[in-house]
Amino acid sequence: MRALLLTACAATSSAAPSALHAEGAARQSIVVASAAAGATSEREKPDDLALRYYASLDQRARVRAEFSRLRRLYPNFEPPADLYGPRRGDVDEAGLWELFAADKLDELHEIIRARRKDMPGWRPSADLMRKLEQKEQRNKIFAFWREGRWLDIASFARDSRFFAANADVESQWTIAEAFARTGQISEAIDVYKSIFASNEDKHIRLATMQKAMAALHMGDVEALLVEARKSSKEPEDEFAPVAIDITRARIVAVLRDERKDEISPQELQRFESFAKLTREPQQLGLVAWLQYKRRDFRAALESFKAAIEHGGDAMIAHGLAHTLRALDLRREAEEVAYAWRAPLVNNGILFLDLLERDLTQETPPYLEPARLARYAAVTIESASGEGAQGLGWYAYNSCQFDVARFWFERAVAWFPKEATVYGYVLTLKRLRQDKEALELINRYDGLFPKLVELLFPDDYYHPPFPCDSRIAAKAHGPAVKMAGYVVPGPAGPALAAERDRLRVEADKKEATTPDAAKVAAQAQQRERVLKAVRGKFPIAVAAENPLRFQPLAQARSAAGSPAPVGLRAEPQPGKAPLVARRVPGVGPMPSERYGFLLSPSWNAVDLATWPPASEQVAPVGTQWANQEADPAWIGQQKADAGAKLTAGAAEHVATAMAPRTRYGAAPPPPNLAAVLSLPTSKQSQTR
Repeated sequence: MRALLLTACAATSSAAPSALHAEGAARQSIVVASAAAGATSEREKPDDLALRYYASLDQRARVRAEFSRLRRLYPNFEPPADLYGPRRGDVDEAGLWELFAADKLDELHEIIRARRKDMPGWRPSADLMRKLEQKEQRNKIFAFWREGRWLDIASFARDSRFFAANADVESQWTIAEAFARTGQISEAIDVYKSIFASNEDKHIRLATMQKAMAALHMGDVEALLVEARKSSKEPEDEFAPVAIDITRARIVAVLRDERKDEISPQELQRFESFAKLTREPQQLGLVAWLQYKRRDFRAALESFKAAIEHGGDAMIAHGLAHTLRALDLRREAEEVAYAWRAPLVNNGILFLDLLERDLTQETPPYLEPARLARYAAVTIESASGEGAQGLGWYAYNSCQFDVARFWFERAVAWFPKEATVYGYVLTLKRLRQDKEALELINRYDGLFPKLVELLFPDDYYHPPFPCDSRIAAKAHGPAVKMAGYVVPGPAGPALAAERDRLRVEADKKEATTPDAAKVAAQAQQRERVLKAVRGKFPIAVAAENPLRFQPLAQARSAAGSPAPVGLRAEPQPGKAPLVARRVPGVGPMPSERYGFLLSPSWNAVDLATWPPASEQVAPVGTQWANQEADPAWIGQQKADAGAKLTAGAAEHVATAMAPRTRYGAAPPPPNLAAVLSLPTSKQSQTR
């Protein structure tokens, strides 16, 4: 109206004096029109009540629709600046935000409920409710994290409305780690990628890469590195500050056989320089282990020595001992392994393994008494079956049969493998304890063919034993009796010369014997064997290994304590079956060459055991029982529950345990029965 008035005035000033009367009339009409227009504008002012109502409810679609309607009616209409802010009469949320900032969320919820009750239709702002929900979800995630509930974190991030990409970076790191720890690798990688895609802060990106290297395999980190560099806006490599960490992770991946690509020489050189500069044994050790894996043993030796000099631990010493062994510096490796045996059991095992090769040689070398005594002490303290059988063979091959029996007994108790039991049986035969030797042969029939060969020899040539000659008494030095054990005396040089002499004589005899005489001798041997085994094989023996020995350290600490409970007896009624046996997976037994039929199972039962082994109670005193995590598995209640069989299971067990004939389910061949009763030279043996 002001513009209209100014225009009219300008037009009036330029009019002729003769038009003064018309000018006055026009001016009067303009004033009237101006007043009428002002009254009309006041009456037609836009009503924004609906607009503000929809805004208070945060209904954005309706706000836009109402705004469009008002704009059509009033083209110059603009929304008020305080549309989404507090108006006169609205509730101020400042106190609510203060409670939110102070993490008093329970109190905040109580105030919100109270206000909604007092003011029907009121609700907090959408911004407050959204941030409140996110904070509650974040608190729940970190509550799971403090309790180590990684699976719950991963499930919560998947199933709730909480989306990892909208969370703060710390929450995203936690969610990604939870995914990685629960085997959901692709989900973890997606979270890390979303962090790189949504953040330009170089510090956050560096920290994210370090988090990823700690949680993922290096192969996955390599792919993440490529994706992160694509989203980078830095002109240079933004991950240069963590280049050493990346190289370290790559070396670890190579050592774990998780990486096939070679590490560039420049990258390795930088890491080696870093390791030498920091003088940290862990870094030097990584370099040494990588050199050892690449079979660069000379360089690995220097790196391991440098790591030890700067405070390396027992694992570094383990690598040093292995490197010395690879360089054939066995005596030096033995000293390193012995010195570091206490902090790391692997070093004790390596120490026993290093000297075992010398101990088990057919012609034992001379070993210093101090080395033998040290080896025996470690063997007794650790209850090593391998160490005991090494000492047993050293004593046996140097004609110390009483000492050999001592060590073979413990070796069979701790680790009854074929070579150990074989040496024990040979020792018993040398000591003329044939009954005990026969029991061992029958006990391990079907499992250790080499033992059965002592009753059913093969047709191969075996050199004579030097201890059968007259030099046996001076084949070794004096044994040393310690508290609780005995140390073999060192082997003398006469053994090797005697063994060579006997072999030369045997070879001459073998070469001069005609082939026909050899065939006749084999036939006679067959008849002699069948006559000799009558009443000796098979015989009924207890299935359990009767030998029980504790490590010396445990025996001393357990002095005055109750005696340990013995092993549970085998659930087989009556005597063991008189039948040649075979354990599943074991090859042919020597007795088969002489016509003995084998039962399909070690206990002469061709049906499966019931209940299965996985459902049986672990026998007390076995490793199975000791390693059970839940004590209920070895309780009597479990044993009683397992003994209650169904009718079908009881019938199965009755069938399985039914008495068999002496030769199993099938009747024995008549010629073999005749041979066992009265062998003659004309009887032939069939399988």
